[in-house]
Amino acid sequence: MSITEQALVRWARRNFQQLGLRARAALCQLPLVASVLAAPLAMPAEWTRAGERPLFLAGLLLLVAATAACFAIPWDSLPPNALLAVPIQDFVAIGLLNQGSVDGLRGLGALSIIPVIWIAASMPSTRTALALSLAGPVFIALPAMIEALVGFRSTGLGDALLLPPLLLTVAVAVRAARAGLTIQERQLRAQQARLQKLLVESQSTERLLTTLLDAVNVGIVAVGPDARPIRSNRRFRELAAESGWSMPGVEGNASAGLDLYARDRRTPLTPEQLPLCRAAAGERINDEIVWLGRGSDSRALSVVARPVEGPEGGAVISFGDVTALAGAVEDKAELVRTVAHEFRSPLTAVLGNLDLVLESASLAPEDRWRLDVAQRSAERLIELAADLAVSSPDTLAVRLEAAELCAVLTARADAARLSAAAAGVQLDADLQEPLWVRADPLRVGQAVDNLLSNAIKYSPDGGTVQLRAAQRDGWVTVEVSDRGMGIAAGEQGRVFERFFRTAEARRSEIPGVGLGLALTQWIAERHGGRLEVESEPGRGSVFTLLLPVHGPGLA
Repeated sequence: MSITEQALVRWARRNFQQLGLRARAALCQLPLVASVLAAPLAMPAEWTRAGERPLFLAGLLLLVAATAACFAIPWDSLPPNALLAVPIQDFVAIGLLNQGSVDGLRGLGALSIIPVIWIAASMPSTRTALALSLAGPVFIALPAMIEALVGFRSTGLGDALLLPPLLLTVAVAVRAARAGLTIQERQLRAQQARLQKLLVESQSTERLLTTLLDAVNVGIVAVGPDARPIRSNRRFRELAAESGWSMPGVEGNASAGLDLYARDRRTPLTPEQLPLCRAAAGERINDEIVWLGRGSDSRALSVVARPVEGPEGGAVISFGDVTALAGAVEDKAELVRTVAHEFRSPLTAVLGNLDLVLESASLAPEDRWRLDVAQRSAERLIELAADLAVSSPDTLAVRLEAAELCAVLTARADAARLSAAAAGVQLDADLQEPLWVRADPLRVGQAVDNLLSNAIKYSPDGGTVQLRAAQRDGWVTVEVSDRGMGIAAGEQGRVFERFFRTAEARRSEIPGVGLGLALTQWIAERHGGRLEVESEPGRGSVFTLLLPVHGPGLA
């Protein structure tokens, strides 16, 4: 039986059981009545002769009485099995009709299948139902059996012998189907109960999740693979409403109403650069700062995005309002740049006067040595002031042009050899010629200066520093390696942060403020490249500056 048929049977059974006992009895009795009444239509001539048989008339009267009882007796007030008196009475009526019928109407005993189905489908006890389903057909077929045996005739004996086992088989099939439907119904009810429990739990979890999301002071939105918002929390909706961000609907575009700018607050983000589109495409975003809107009402948002694992795709993006923090950071950077600028003027004056004093031929050797120390210290302070003045990537001016880097790198290596020799470090250069690239030679030279200076500075026990450069696969790679103290694995992810210095560098009291690698990374990013590091404590480090040959479309 197909699933559709099973569903239809369950629907019919459910609606049948909702009826009263009178209606159910009438529905079970009407097929038999209809079948008996159909006999005159099939054989009208034989039917007129049937009236001459008293047994036939008695069977008709008994069938009419049973049918009337179905409508007249209040079965609901009687014991449940009292209604089975009707199909038992039908067996007697069918037996009388079959025995009293003329030859043309022989075979009415087959109508006993109707009460058999009634009993098999209605009686609670299987043993009793099967016994009655066998006894009724035996009662109907018994006269024909006796008549055939006594008269030594085989006519009708086969039909009489076949009727009881055939109807017993029908009863067994009905009971089996009834049991199967009962089991299926029980399983269905259990499944419905489980589904109802899961629904209640799901609704409770949904309410809890909604409350948790709304309690977070971070805007959270889930998007589908098409970058359209699927669900968001209260804070995200408030942020959208306050900023004039019209959330796209089902037919909208993910960029509708968005007014996002890059970290510099001036460069508008293209649709492909929007966090929603990038996250929907599977990109992971970590604490990226974007600006929503322009002017005094603009907001700085820290974006974190994670793709949703699974075939459905999509992503979840959070927007943290860090406007106050971004303002504080910018104020701090501005303060640092201002102080650095103010330091440079007096330091320049100090260096100028030191140069004049050192030109005097009358200085004692000890005084000259002390003035040399002061001059080197002042020069170091000017270098630190210069680094602090550009302690933000926004202050880096990068002017791209076609440049041959081999000459730039050679000049930087030559300049670093003096300090390398003073530190007992050997500096080797292996440069591929030519190295044409679209870059800012001044900034690239500054980046290489920082890498060479760090390699020499963090090789306190001497050793070798190697500068290599080559072009392959559309990239120019500038590699600076050393055999110095190295960087611990837990600190390698932070070496590009501003003002960060490793624990080993602090213990060794190596001078520096932790800006060189940050500046080098900013220079690489402004060229459309990146800075990578590989290091092992006690065995040295390798820093690799990668620059695209053609460079980004920057002015």
